[in-house]
Amino acid sequence: MKINSSKSIDVFGATLSRRQFVKTSGVLAVGISFAGSATLRGATPRVPVAENSLDPYLATSWLEIHEDNTVTIRTGKSDFGQGSVYTSYRQIVAEELSMPFEAITTVVTGSTHETPDGGGSFGFLNDGTPNLRKVAAYTYQALLDLAATKLGVPKSGLTVKDGVVSGGGKSISYGDLVKGQQLKLTIPVSGDLTSIVGLSVDGNPPLKPVSEYTVIGKSFPSSAIQAKVTAKANWATDVRLPGMLHGRVVHPKTLGSTLESAGKVDKTKYPNSQVIVKGNLVGVVAPTEWEAIQAAMQVAADTKWTDWKGLPGSAKLYDHLRNEADWKSTPVTKGRADKGDAGAALGSASKKLSASYQVAYMKHAPIGPTMAVGDVHADGMVHIHTHNQNPQQLRAEIAKMLGVTIDKVIVHNYAGPGHYGRSNGGNAGAEDEAVLLSQAVGKPVRVQWMRADDMQWSTQSAAAFSDVQLAVDQGKLAAYQIDHYMPAMQDDRLVGAVLAGLPTQVPPDTHDDFGTSNGISDPWLYSQTQNVAEYGHGTFQVGQKTSPLVVGLRDHSMRTPGQFQQNYPRELAINEAAALAGVDAIQFRIDNLKEERAIAALKTVRDASGWDLRPSPSPKATATGKEAVRGRGVSLMLRDGTYWACVCHIAVIPQTGAIKVEKCTFAVDPGVVINPAHLKRQVEGGAMMGISIALLEEAMTDESGVTCDDWNSYPILNMADIPEMKVVLINNPKVGAYGGGSEAANALAAPAIAAALHDATGKVLRRLPLKPAYVAELLKS
Repeated sequence: MKINSSKSIDVFGATLSRRQFVKTSGVLAVGISFAGSATLRGATPRVPVAENSLDPYLATSWLEIHEDNTVTIRTGKSDFGQGSVYTSYRQIVAEELSMPFEAITTVVTGSTHETPDGGGSFGFLNDGTPNLRKVAAYTYQALLDLAATKLGVPKSGLTVKDGVVSGGGKSISYGDLVKGQQLKLTIPVSGDLTSIVGLSVDGNPPLKPVSEYTVIGKSFPSSAIQAKVTAKANWATDVRLPGMLHGRVVHPKTLGSTLESAGKVDKTKYPNSQVIVKGNLVGVVAPTEWEAIQAAMQVAADTKWTDWKGLPGSAKLYDHLRNEADWKSTPVTKGRADKGDAGAALGSASKKLSASYQVAYMKHAPIGPTMAVGDVHADGMVHIHTHNQNPQQLRAEIAKMLGVTIDKVIVHNYAGPGHYGRSNGGNAGAEDEAVLLSQAVGKPVRVQWMRADDMQWSTQSAAAFSDVQLAVDQGKLAAYQIDHYMPAMQDDRLVGAVLAGLPTQVPPDTHDDFGTSNGISDPWLYSQTQNVAEYGHGTFQVGQKTSPLVVGLRDHSMRTPGQFQQNYPRELAINEAAALAGVDAIQFRIDNLKEERAIAALKTVRDASGWDLRPSPSPKATATGKEAVRGRGVSLMLRDGTYWACVCHIAVIPQTGAIKVEKCTFAVDPGVVINPAHLKRQVEGGAMMGISIALLEEAMTDESGVTCDDWNSYPILNMADIPEMKVVLINNPKVGAYGGGSEAANALAAPAIAAALHDATGKVLRRLPLKPAYVAELLKS
């Protein structure tokens, strides 16, 4: 292969190197130059492309422009049904490159050996600048530099349309521009590949002005949907490897039980099964899934565990949190919007409210099974086949557990059910157990959690309570003070490693980045209020310190983490404040706001929902009777640069306490709307989850663990419960950024529904979920 020329070009801090080859099979490979340790700078040798084509320690490809003017993009963000990587990311890259959406033909996502960056599957748009947007912007500038040389035209005299560069009466496509060359663009990157946030592309390459957009703002279809509905997608549950065995884990009797003796498999019934024991981890493997299930049930019945009762149970949970939990070891956090003297203002107020609000433990509850295939090779290489929100961090956790370097671990990521945040730190539940069983038997092992395993041994969204004091004066909020109490919510430990007594992350503590601190994560919006005080109180997970396994009720972030637990009491309290002031709930909010986007969202949802302007409760409100009474409520939120407003209309039967959400209306201002149809679907999906949380979802516990073990004991919303939905998108190009487009939708329904219950009955239930039994008890009081 003959080299004709070599050249390097500076591209706004990135470096473009070009080598001319006789062979005409070119591609523009955009790699990365790591900042940080010697390892990240490339000290580790490159592994063969066929085995691990994109080693994240080395300069790797984010996108490729092919000779036919098509593009391949790669991102470590895993798709979890949002579809953002298959729509928004394609649109962003196409826009920055001035190419058609259809030119982005291939999207590679998630798998550690096929993508350059890591990070959990959250914050997909990252305030308007995801990694791929910057990469595309760097690439665009590099292509202009190449075209200027090729066409003999100053860079300033070039224009681009549909991937064709023109200037001086000449033109050339991107594909022809890179044909016959090996081009490497090295761009600045920082961060930790295997952390929860992964790597970030640095620098500030020129981004296309919003006024010049031609691709963003249009509704393009997701390339992932057709493959799923036609059964062509390769799901994690579909993975089958040669010689693969099936496994089930016999989890301890309680969240604090240690193993006394493992049951022996009955070989007369299950001749091909074997029991694996490592510490407190008991597993059963067999050639078929059916035999593994049956043998595991038999082994479980004969396995002996110590007993443990170290939890307060659901009936005493809030009393335990208030009176027995350690709220002193973790420093109290304060709100960034605090001002005035809330205590003094409350002391002198004539109209004030003092109330407590409670949020229950909730399960992430993926509808599909939690499963993984572990494949530990004789040469020490570990392959994991799974559906995970952060494959790179999982990779590091497995390496830590096994005591190997991360280059020995490859995570293959597939489509699967949503985890709603549960695996954003790398652990969905079954991966480490599959690896340990595979290591023990020397063959691939597929471990699938049964529904009871998932309900009782996965993490949950943390329970919380908040104490609110507020005062109103002349129709406005005069003072507001809130104290939020919540246990640590980000436990990323591998539960199999914990049971086996192997190295894993430490449980949340007072000194950890994701420890026991409870930061104020719900931005204060009512800036007209002169006296504001917000406090966040954190503590250890319930049962964590007393469990011999150091397990307890392991919590983890769930959609809108922390902010859900804080926005619900705030927004319900604001509705109560409006009622106390005798003012309409939407108008009360507007009167206490300055931010124009928030006001616009409220006015939009007011008009779109058919809101009747009046104070709550309704003149027709009643807390008795067999006939349905109706009410409406509103909520407001700012999350990830997006302003949200929601109105829910409900019907409730006072005698039974049964609530039916009849209509749900959203107004959403994310700044720049990338894909209207896609965003609308995301909002609708998030709203359904939010209604389910508000009405049904509560992880019940006793003194030993979670008692929910199926969809009857932990019900979720079904098709018959879906209300009329209306989503109004507010495209706001002047913002110049893309806000988060779906996550907050699940948090808005709860306070709006609770406010609607007050509107319909005149009584306020400040405890989630709004189960019929809870509602009926309130209405009878």
